[in-house]
Amino acid sequence: MAQKRMTKRKKQKLTKYILGAVCLIIAAIIWYFVNPKEQASYEVPNGTAEIHFIDVGQGDATLIKVGDKNILIDTGESSAEDELLAYLDSHSVKEIEYFVVTHFDTDHFGNGIEILETYDVKKLLIPDQVKTTVSYENFIDKATEQKESRDIEILNANEMIGEKLVVNELELTILAPLKNNYDDSNDYSVVLMARYGNKRVLLSGDAEKESEEDMVSKYSTSDLDCDVFKLGHHGSRTSSSQELLDLATPEYVVACCGEDNKYGHPHEEVLNRVKHLKLYRTDEQGSIVFSIANDEISVKTEK
Repeated sequence: MAQKRMTKRKKQKLTKYILGAVCLIIAAIIWYFVNPKEQASYEVPNGTAEIHFIDVGQGDATLIKVGDKNILIDTGESSAEDELLAYLDSHSVKEIEYFVVTHFDTDHFGNGIEILETYDVKKLLIPDQVKTTVSYENFIDKATEQKESRDIEILNANEMIGEKLVVNELELTILAPLKNNYDDSNDYSVVLMARYGNKRVLLSGDAEKESEEDMVSKYSTSDLDCDVFKLGHHGSRTSSSQELLDLATPEYVVACCGEDNKYGHPHEEVLNRVKHLKLYRTDEQGSIVFSIANDEISVKTEK
């Protein structure tokens, strides 16, 4: 009888051990899929990359300089032409490896024709977006003309999601737009992740709620984690959602907006979301330059 009782106890113990082991395995599987994977570690380049958020008033224009190569993302409104060209000239820009128009709102491509005419542009990256405005049609006509006369390569961002553009050890990954049709023009924005060494900068154009929801659904922290995040749509309440910020986990955020702009950008709701982060604003500090060297970031303002 004692022998049988011992056997029963052993069976009960064995069952508990098995159940415990199964629970641990299930917990490990859940942790693996729910928790973000660690970021890969990259070799640190010897040089310096600079990300310039140019003060063009109520608009976007970002210059990336890495070695002797330049990338330009957006141009601001046509009213900021003199300021933009003066800034580019003061930073010795003559050739542009990639000229990115995130989307076809004039505060982002208003000086697009001037850029194509003034600088030696190698590649033009645009979203698969069509508008019926004169400014859009004129720009596309000029880009097509330049493609034929100067062999500029025109790239469709929608067809290149996940692809990496490499310029002098700086890597640009195309994250969005993830759909071909959006109700809001802003959601067509080309969203890019710039990486230099182990430092990353998320450049979100004017991406709003629908595009951000697409990215949150598709990507994990390992895809969106960054050190610097340019707030979407100049800091509008319809962008830079808490869900996206939770995945991006930036240390610095930048609002590109005009002084006393009529939209009230950046909105109070967004300022509250990022109040624990280091915020820079072109309306208050002028052009803002993030320099990455030896896997460290330094910041200077030019106002």
